[in-house]
Amino acid sequence: MNRYGQSLRRGVGVLAVLAGVGGAFAGSEQDEVSFNIARTQFNLRMTADNVTGQAFQVSRTPGELRGRVADVPVALRLEDEKVKGKLGSSVVNLDVKKDGDAVKAKGGFGGRPVTLTLSPREMTVYVHDCTYRLKAKEPGRTYEGPRSCDPSLTPPTEIKLPDAFLAASPEEQASLLLLAL
Repeated sequence: MNRYGQSLRRGVGVLAVLAGVGGAFAGSEQDEVSFNIARTQFNLRMTADNVTGQAFQVSRTPGELRGRVADVPVALRLEDEKVKGKLGSSVVNLDVKKDGDAVKAKGGFGGRPVTLTLSPREMTVYVHDCTYRLKAKEPGRTYEGPRSCDPSLTPPTEIKLPDAFLAASPEEQASLLLLAL
């Protein structure tokens, strides 16, 4: 009987640990920017100090984003309505404005032209010769729609934004989306 009691206690202990780990993962989803693009899914976890994911390690300090994305060094200064700096050896010079409830960005990002509009109703981004035209499934939170550089049978792109992302400055929001896409 004692042997079965120990097995039962051990089994209950393992279940408690697994439940705790599952709870930790479920809680962390609230701080993740989620991307589902062309059959590829990835998440970026946002904390007060950094944004991390596979091949994405960027520290967040007031007025600055620094780190590496896809093995390319990132050094961005977030100024009032501007983002300046370097992405690898290429220049970043982005104008960012808040227009009503929308964030709008336009300029050069990593040596290429980009535009971005993020509102509660839609997200439109031109980056790396692709245009994303995403409509809000959940206003201000979840966006879904086509990407111009995908074949017709590719599932739609879906992007989910957490509270931590929405609390960031317009300059940081634009920079993080452009870095991820």
